[in-house]
Order: sequence, then C-alpha cells, then structure tokens
Amino acid sequence: MEIPEPAGPPYINPDAEDPKRPVCGICPATRYPREQFLVYNRPSWETPFHPENGHRYTRNGTVPTCVHPDKIGLEPDRIAPAPKEPPDLGAPPARRRYWSFPWRASHRPRPS
Repeated sequence: MEIPEPAGPPYINPDAEDPKRPVCGICPATRYPREQFLVYNRPSWETPFHPENGHRYTRNGTVPTCVHPDKIGLEPDRIAPAPKEPPDLGAPPARRRYWSFPWRASHRPRPS
C-alpha cells in the first residue's frame, strides 16, 4: 500500500481545538489538504481501517478517507454502500445432534 504524501497544508489545523466539532485523531483532514482525501457519510467496508498505520483508506489503499463529515463540517463526497450480506451457510442440520457419554449408555439416542 502506497500512502500519499501531503501536497499542502492540512484542511484542519490539528493543533487548534474546536469544542463544537471534535475531530478524530486519525482524520485525514488533519494531515492532508481538502483535494487529497475523500469524505464518506459513514464507515463502511469500502473504507477499511489499516492497523499498520492506524488510518482509513479506500479499498485499493491509495486515497485517505474521512468517515465523519459532521465533525469536519463538510458534505460527503461519497455515500457508503449498504453492509454486505453475510454468506449463506447452507441449510440447518436436519436433526439435532446429541452428545453421548460412555458412562451414560442408557441415555444414548436410539438409531433411527
């Protein structure tokens, strides 16, 4: 993953505190000018968190992303897609499985 270098002053001054909008410590707005990052309306699978450096990037890992537009006072550039559906694990088992213990032979299920 190639992380882009900032090409100018950050959009938000990271040293100035704004009590009305507390900006996340990992927000790209505190490192990049506005032209170098995207703003999504919420976190999603398209903007994964990279634990190697502690920031969010687009899926291909080249564009920094912000997922809290209300905190930085911008309208979202992108609308996050709906969550992915979990994979279908198939049909449930046809019959219930029983545990049998050798010392309780009288309580074993009878073969069908």
